[in-house]
Amino acid sequence: MAVHVVEKVNNPVRVAQIGLGGGIGPLHLDEMEKNPNFSIVAGCDSRLESEAVAKQAARITALGGKISSDFREVLKDPQVEAVCIAAPHFLHREMTVAAFEAGKHVLVEKPMATHPDDCRAMLEAQKKSGKVGAVQMQHVGRKSVLELRRHIQSGAIGPIKEIFLSSLWWRENPYFERVAWAGKKMFGNTWNLDGIMFNQAIHFINQTLVLCSQGDLPAVADTRDVQVALYKFHDTPALEMEDCAFISATLNTPDAPRLWAIATTCSRVDRHSIELIGTHGRALWNGVGYLFVDGQPALEFTDDNKEFGGTSRVFNSFAQAVRTGTRPLTDFSAICKTTDFVFSCYQSAGWKIKKAPWSATDTLPEIFRQVHQQRKLPAALKSVPSWA
Repeated sequence: MAVHVVEKVNNPVRVAQIGLGGGIGPLHLDEMEKNPNFSIVAGCDSRLESEAVAKQAARITALGGKISSDFREVLKDPQVEAVCIAAPHFLHREMTVAAFEAGKHVLVEKPMATHPDDCRAMLEAQKKSGKVGAVQMQHVGRKSVLELRRHIQSGAIGPIKEIFLSSLWWRENPYFERVAWAGKKMFGNTWNLDGIMFNQAIHFINQTLVLCSQGDLPAVADTRDVQVALYKFHDTPALEMEDCAFISATLNTPDAPRLWAIATTCSRVDRHSIELIGTHGRALWNGVGYLFVDGQPALEFTDDNKEFGGTSRVFNSFAQAVRTGTRPLTDFSAICKTTDFVFSCYQSAGWKIKKAPWSATDTLPEIFRQVHQQRKLPAALKSVPSWA
């Protein structure tokens, strides 16, 4: 197998990739193989017989790394000083705590965990170990986001009054049927909560809370007065969780703006946008950042790197934290607040997920428009959809 040769820094972080399959494990390897701040010295997956996993294992072997099917064996290796975890949600706490107890630094794929208690256990283990803990939330490190946040922080659009978030995805039934844990509330006795909020939309929920947070990063805004309605449109029994979420909440910031968020895996068009309405203008992010200040020319903020192309600011801030003791962009202590918020959404909904007919998904774009226009959840709209 061809090896992508990158000249590494003098003392790169020696990392083990835990979780080699799925969609995200190979992307972690792409980033760290090309990133001069990392040296991949080991890999681990419990499914080494899988063709997809074996392909990634061969990449690591070609780089001189060791392969194991047991993550605890990897943690015993003195060559490994950090782990990058791309495992199912329900394993994040167990693997992270074990890694800290073994004296390793941890970069874990989103979500940090799906229950606040799990996040607290991970934080406690981190503090005891004195090691670095960060969450792989790649959008936080995008230049378009950081530049937009800088202008928002400077007061360019004035106090923020309202925020509109749309995170629209498309997933078909086989996606939820591909592995046993997909779409499940629990896996065994462990929290999993694999719905739209914790799986896909978590990126943009977190990004919204980061954009509106105060002070230097890492930072995530707190929330209050949460109101939520959850629905399930997909007609496969493999999905137990929500595939459509309508969220309203007030941010605990000086401006106290009201957030209106929509997230779904029932949209035939993928689209993600965050719009902040201020007293003197508005800010928009939809892959590119835009600033519209009253009476001034619009500003546009684009990205300066490719995700998982060897220049990720989230990965680099993690490496810097390991070597210098600084706090990474996505430090555990900040990102745990995103888990707190999403978990509170389930609590606000009373853990109720209403079944809705798949045929009604054709009407969702209009319902989304009405929800944002009227600032109401579906059951409170002037024309209430039959499934609400």
